[in-house]
This record gives sequence, C-alpha cells and structure tokens, in this order.
Amino acid sequence: MKFVFVLLTVLLIFLPNFTVGYRQYKALKFGNSTSDYIIYQPDMIQLQYAFSACSWVRSLTTNQCPSWLSYAVISSLDEILISDNGQFNYIFDSAFGLESHFSTLKGRGIWYHYCMTWSYSSLTQRVYLNGQEIGSRSTPTGRRLTAGGYLLIGNDQNGSPASGMYPRYVFGGELYKTNLFSKELSSSEVLEMSQHKCSLVERSYGDMRVIKWENILSWRRNGYVTDIDSGCIVPSKCLVSILHVAVHVKHIELKVKHG
Repeated sequence: MKFVFVLLTVLLIFLPNFTVGYRQYKALKFGNSTSDYIIYQPDMIQLQYAFSACSWVRSLTTNQCPSWLSYAVISSLDEILISDNGQFNYIFDSAFGLESHFSTLKGRGIWYHYCMTWSYSSLTQRVYLNGQEIGSRSTPTGRRLTAGGYLLIGNDQNGSPASGMYPRYVFGGELYKTNLFSKELSSSEVLEMSQHKCSLVERSYGDMRVIKWENILSWRRNGYVTDIDSGCIVPSKCLVSILHVAVHVKHIELKVKHG
C-alpha cells in the first residue's frame, strides 16, 4: 500500500507536465468551411530580418488554392502566404508558383514537409519540399518583414488583416509541427527536419523557434479545428522519470521489508 501511495503522489506531481508534453505530438485537422481556422497576433519582431516557416502538411482537399498559413499586415496582405498546392509561396506581397512539384500531393492525403526560408542579408527566398530545394528568387533590397500583423492558419486573409476568408482558400487539411524560426535555415538543416517527422529536432533551435507548434496548439480556435493523432509515439521524459522513481521507491520498500 505504501508503494501505491507514493506512486500516486509522484503521478500527481508530474502528470501535468506529461500532459503538456503529450499535446506536442498531436496534429491539427481543419474543417472545410471558411469558419475553420486559427488566428492570432503574435510578436513577429524577431522575424523581421530572417525567418523560416516550416511544417508537416497533409493535403486533403482539391480547393482552388488551399492556404494553410497567411501572415497579413495593413500594407501587405500577403506578407507571407503558403498554399498546399504550390501556387502560393508569397513573401512581401509577391510570389512564384511551383504547382508542378505538388501535383502528386494535392488532395492525396500524403504527409509532406515544407519549408520557406529568407533573410535580409541573403536577399533570397527559398522553398523546400521534403528536404529538397525546389525554387528560389531574389527579394527587394532593404525590405524586411513587417511586424504587427495577424497570423492565420487554415485560410487566406483578403481585404484587410484578420478578415476575408473565402471558400476557394479553405485549407481543409492537416498540419503537424508548424514552426517559425528567426533564421534562414540552411539546406542541411531543412533536410534534417524533413527526415525526422517524429523527432524533436526543431526544439534544438531554442529561442530561434519563435512561433512554436506547442503554442499554436493552445491558441484559440474557430469552427472545426481539432486535435488528431499525428502517428508519432514518442516517450515523454516525464513519464520515463515517473517510472524510474517508481522502481526506485519499490526497491527501497523491499529493502526495508527484508531488513
């Protein structure tokens, strides 16, 4: 009985941390209406001179331009805009299409890894699909990402920031480990992320991971946006610690019992 009491006490102490850790392995599924999205106004200042937007994406619709990430400010509604069919790869209100690379993915329910990178110093926007660079272009000298806008996940913003969600832009798919970093990731760094869907490689970037997936999971949701199983089963460090403590306590109890 003593062992059971101690184990329950340890679980009460550590279980909240375990629950938080578990949520990080959840994916998000978005509904098929214009009201199914997440919108937030994060602090984007750390991303003004360099950023990388990366995510695991599962395309499930054949909408015209299913957009899974949109960052809009008053002066530029498409400051960042990414669709799951390769048509929208916007930065600074300008884009180039890469539809041919996504033709076998659109609406097929296949998980793929996407990264868009840019920096003020390189003046170059790059797009990666499953760890391979599929396109790049030059960006204007002196242009930096504008802070103070709205980040929308699951649709596009038209007319003004935080508004104008149209049916043709409904994402309707699934996302996992969507993160924004305050650096222009190298090709090798992007490749590493694309090879490890169920790892925690993104966490190794520390404070450079400005917009974190685990925070996105806690943002207010509109309409049908729900947690689903990501398919990743990763042991929680907290759970492992609990088991170690339990074994240790039982060992002590047995020593006392047998003198």
